[in-house]
Amino acid sequence: MPRDETSYEAVDPRTLTPEWYAREIRLAHMLPYVSLVDDQTVRTRVNELFQCIRLDGVNSYTTDDAYLDKVTSLFARIVAQLGPEFSYYVHKVSKAIAPELEPVRDESFAGEVDRQWRKKLATSGLRDKTLTLTVMHRPPSKSFLPFLNRSAPERFKEETQKRLRRLNEAVNVFASGLADLKPRVLSAKSGELVGFLGALNTGQELPLFPASTYGFLSFNVANTRVTFLEDHFELSEGVVGHRYGKSFTIGEYSEATSCTMFDMLNLPVDMIVTHSFTPINSNLMAGRIKRQKRQMQASQDAA
Repeated sequence: MPRDETSYEAVDPRTLTPEWYAREIRLAHMLPYVSLVDDQTVRTRVNELFQCIRLDGVNSYTTDDAYLDKVTSLFARIVAQLGPEFSYYVHKVSKAIAPELEPVRDESFAGEVDRQWRKKLATSGLRDKTLTLTVMHRPPSKSFLPFLNRSAPERFKEETQKRLRRLNEAVNVFASGLADLKPRVLSAKSGELVGFLGALNTGQELPLFPASTYGFLSFNVANTRVTFLEDHFELSEGVVGHRYGKSFTIGEYSEATSCTMFDMLNLPVDMIVTHSFTPINSNLMAGRIKRQKRQMQASQDAA
């Protein structure tokens, strides 16, 4: 990279760092994570609160289609019941795993079986897949009005506690409704919550812990250095080493989809598949549809 080809003379005499270092945008400055509200809740830059639920999931290749449709409809009913104040993200992280077992070194039948079995495992392309549901509570659009009646810190603390109770209720609804998938809420104390957020940058989930209660959480999550090139990006100087990646987006969805459509992406690379859901008020959507129909009729659109 051009910035890595800097000579030793081109340094800032005050900080003894290369000149490009002051111009480089930190990854932490582009991440939305601000702080931990509690051990399981994260606050974002725009005052959103979210919690992450780890699901065991089901094997779509061996599970009956009726059960898959049941889980899909149950998730849709929960989303519709909670209303438009929540947003949802589903992350499926797939990474390669290498079995590390103590080999049997004897020149016996057991040793030969072990060597053949280890050879089979080495060429099987084993992968570890995790499924995580993120429930995010968005701040109300007119939340600035109560500032006129009381002090800002008092009102902010009270509003946070109210929204936190609402978020906990929503997470409990998902935990009880999806009990067959063995849900559990990720916590920062165990290193799973911050580690999962860091895995969204690198594709490999490793335990991460918040360094301080006074700093921004994004600096703990930013565990690598990202360089954006023409059609891909490069990860370097991080806990996962030197890696390359690409990002793809699906801007349009078909009218009918299958819950197993992404399970066929068994690629031999580390991969993160993200789904996002943002419900909208039915009355508001009906008004938009009617307005669009009137505009089409006014322009004599045959459609």
